Amino acid sequence: MMGTHVIPNWWEVASLFDVVSKLVDGSHNPPAKQSAGLPMLSAVNINDNKIIFSDYRLISEDAFLLEDRRTRIAPGDVLLTIVGAIGRAAVVPEVISKFTLQCSVAVITPNL
Repeated sequence: MMGTHVIPNWWEVASLFDVVSKLVDGSHNPPAKQSAGLPMLSAVNINDNKIIFSDYRLISEDAFLLEDRRTRIAPGDVLLTIVGAIGRAAVVPEVISKFTLQCSVAVITPNL
C-alpha cells in the first residue's frame, strides 16, 4: 500500500528508472518562431490521449535538429504534460510527422 491508494497484489512496485530507458523534458530555451519550418509542440498539444497538431510554434530545421538531439521522440514514447495542465498523456503512434517539444512536456521511453 502506498499513501491512501491500494496497489493490486499482482502489481510490482518499481522505481520509474527501472522501467524506462529515457526520461527527458523538452526545450527550456525554445528557438525563435519561424513562418515556416518544423513543429515544436507544448502541453496544449497533448489532450485526450492524443497529439494535436494545431496552435504550435514552427522552428527552423537547424533548430529542430538541435532540439531533437535532446528528446529523440519515437513511436511508443509516452508524452506527459508536466507544466500547466499536469498529467495529460499520449503515446506517440507508429506514423506521425516529425516534431519536438517545449519544456512543458516530458518524453518517456518505456523498457519493453
